[in-house]
Amino acid sequence: MSTTAPRLLQVARTERVTPGMVRVTLTGEELAGFPGHGPDRRIKMFFPVEGQERPAVPRASTGGPVWPAGEARPAIRTYTVRRFAPDAGGHGELDVDFVVHAGHGPAAAWAVSAAPGDWVGVSEPGGRWEPDPAAVHHLVIGDESALPAIATVCETLAEAAPGVPVRVVAEVADAGEEQTLPGDVAVTWVHRGDAPAGEPLVAAVRAAQLPGGRGQAWLSGESAAVKELRAHLLGERGFDRRAVYATGYWRAR
Repeated sequence: MSTTAPRLLQVARTERVTPGMVRVTLTGEELAGFPGHGPDRRIKMFFPVEGQERPAVPRASTGGPVWPAGEARPAIRTYTVRRFAPDAGGHGELDVDFVVHAGHGPAAAWAVSAAPGDWVGVSEPGGRWEPDPAAVHHLVIGDESALPAIATVCETLAEAAPGVPVRVVAEVADAGEEQTLPGDVAVTWVHRGDAPAGEPLVAAVRAAQLPGGRGQAWLSGESAAVKELRAHLLGERGFDRRAVYATGYWRAR
């Protein structure tokens, strides 16, 4: 956990991006100085539990975070900053996208019912992915849980590597979950249907025709699929180990 105390922010508005994704826009005085711009910027979010208006958040100390005595701990989950606009809405705005579905957990349940004025805690962002200036093509892979990060990676590549081909392979439930991605990218949408999560994505990447030369790959999503795809890129595709950034976001099995 960050050595800086989480910021308490409030919901400004919500939006249905697709039937299965909700965007929550946050704002507040404590957003001042937030270092949120960049690709794949991950934050921990602190969600209030039953009986709380605001979530309990720890204060920073030299010995680590100190939680308030006598208060229930919040539900804590990791999400990606989809957009940070420091000059919007007076105090700035922070967008976070949530995948929502039947049986969703506490974070998605909060997002579905979030209303203006609701409180949530947000940590300082982390993330270390950067474009490889030597890459002659980029491969970006993920499922719907990775789409917010995929969008920020595409935005960064459009600015940092104009003219370098970017191929995106993204698995979603169906055509209704497709989104418009930033930049001049070639997108292959893979519809999961009733197949196990990750299997269609793995098959699509294995079947993809990729350019020659040094490539850089970013991939996130279901952990088993990410592990298999990383091995495929390093082995059969011959990617340099330092040019493959892979993170498992969740586990299906």
